[in-house]
Amino acid sequence: MMHFIKTIPIIFALEVIVLIVSCEDDKTTNPQDQPPTIPPQSSMIINFAEFPDTAKDNLPDNSILTKRNWGWAAYNVAIWNSVLTLTLAVPVAAFMEAFNHQAVKQPDGSWLWQYSFAIGEALFTAKLFGKTVTEGVEWKMLLTKQGEYTDFEWFTGFSDLSTTSGNWTLNKEPNSPTPFLYIAWHRNKTEGTADIKYTKINSTLPGNESYIFYGKTNEVLHNRFYQIFSAEDNRMVDIKWNYEQYFGQVKDPIYFEDENWHCWDEKLDDISCPE
Repeated sequence: MMHFIKTIPIIFALEVIVLIVSCEDDKTTNPQDQPPTIPPQSSMIINFAEFPDTAKDNLPDNSILTKRNWGWAAYNVAIWNSVLTLTLAVPVAAFMEAFNHQAVKQPDGSWLWQYSFAIGEALFTAKLFGKTVTEGVEWKMLLTKQGEYTDFEWFTGFSDLSTTSGNWTLNKEPNSPTPFLYIAWHRNKTEGTADIKYTKINSTLPGNESYIFYGKTNEVLHNRFYQIFSAEDNRMVDIKWNYEQYFGQVKDPIYFEDENWHCWDEKLDDISCPE
């Protein structure tokens, strides 16, 4: 009898330890108790700075040579850069700020990142919702601008559970709350490759179905590319370049009046394309 009584505290202690370990395991293995991972910043942002805008290592310019080939590529990239920078300034700033905050679980099982940020003198409040579903995570961003609008749904999205692919759909603006831009993105974490495509999807606006497609590859010669399609004149501009060495090539049958690649060197000067 005394032996039995002595063993009771030991058994109780073991049960407490098992219970604690079990609870800790639930915290780490139950995805419903952990906020979903926000897709990478590259899922919404093209790094336009990767395209060369000056010669490599500030090599001296050769005024005898022209930069027509690189110049045409740079011109087309700059158009999209300007449009996206102006159009997406607010939603991109809201998305970027989310990485600096912690999520709080909501009664419906979703997670909420709520925070304030400023662009110049304008003050905003953001609510980023993420809800895990069978296939991945559904996202929704509501934005409030002090004195102007409240909880405007600026974009929605979806990402897979491994955050290797997904999409975003952006509305135009509070005064025009209709979808106008669709973003599809992919990345391979192991190989370090990625791509992102912006497509205009509003049939009432100019350039519907136009797109810019950017990719980062492991190709030896050209490891970056753009495909820029203009639906208004059915024009496709293909651009490839070497990120480290700056040389590249562009193809535009309408502008160059042929189906050939047109190349530039590390100084951005026109050259004959290698065979």
